[in-house]
Amino acid sequence: MKEKKCSRKLSPFQTLTTTLFQVMPMHANPLGLLFGGVMEDWMIQVSNMEATRVARRPTLLAGMDNIFFISPVLVGENAMITAWVDYIGNTSIDVSLLVEAENPVLNERRLTTLAHMTYVAVGKDLRPVATDVCIEPRSGEEELLYEDAVKRREQRQRRISDRKKKALDVSPPKGLGNSYTITNYRVVMPEDAMGTNTLFAGKLMKLLDEATALVGVRYSRGPVVTASVDTTDFYSPVMVGDTLIVYSTLTYVGKSSMEVLAKVVKRDEINGEERHTTTSYFTLVHIGPTGRSEPIPAFNIKYRYQKEMFSKAEKRKASRLENLNTFKENAERVVELVNAKRI
Repeated sequence: MKEKKCSRKLSPFQTLTTTLFQVMPMHANPLGLLFGGVMEDWMIQVSNMEATRVARRPTLLAGMDNIFFISPVLVGENAMITAWVDYIGNTSIDVSLLVEAENPVLNERRLTTLAHMTYVAVGKDLRPVATDVCIEPRSGEEELLYEDAVKRREQRQRRISDRKKKALDVSPPKGLGNSYTITNYRVVMPEDAMGTNTLFAGKLMKLLDEATALVGVRYSRGPVVTASVDTTDFYSPVMVGDTLIVYSTLTYVGKSSMEVLAKVVKRDEINGEERHTTTSYFTLVHIGPTGRSEPIPAFNIKYRYQKEMFSKAEKRKASRLENLNTFKENAERVVELVNAKRI
């Protein structure tokens, strides 16, 4: 493999930017908590701008690592999103985001989430193109961020080794029952797209958050909030004019939480071709009037396939909890590093 030639070299902290979004009632649920889908949309807006600015080329979101929402952002507060690039491959750009809830009256901030997203630089034909920029750590703190990004990159490469095969899987997902399965259809319009005429990933994640929440509300018979979104990879871009087929189905029920799978298939109505776009698991928590979690009815397992689904989901849940502990440790360290450098 040829060594990449870089005409520009940047350190992670040289790419650091901070963007504020004011949370208004239209962004929140009746309890005044920012919708998870709106937060995901904002995060992707910021990371997309960061990747494009650094690459100096159009970029498309290729994947997101697990996202855990630690604390909500309330109406009247600001969502403070700090982004930086911590690794650049031949065509890929890895962007990390620290999201904090800022109370402008009390001048206080608290951790909301830490996210990692991978973008791909593309040309006019949407094919990956090489960039001329590299990330080069210039301090011990930056070296830690860089090393973490390299590990995530290696994990992602193993995860997407069969992405071409996955793109052909357009079958509807199987859930716990038809009563808790919803299918939505939507045509991608120009207002949903970026300059590349492709669907903006933030719009898609917001749509998935809404679709999975509908399933959660239907089962719990009450309001729900998004607690986490599992690792999400994107297998094929969606163009303006394509039809989105969004499947959302219940896959697990806990004491107060539910796991809902979201799968997206795009269809070209002209030639009838379909491609799998993405699949992800959302964890939703039923909340009461005070905003605290409340119990939901236990799911009555009647069939063998439901028992098998619960078994697989419990393994994902255990992995999720393990990842959450690691996430909290990393997030605390990153908060200290970023706040020391942020202006």
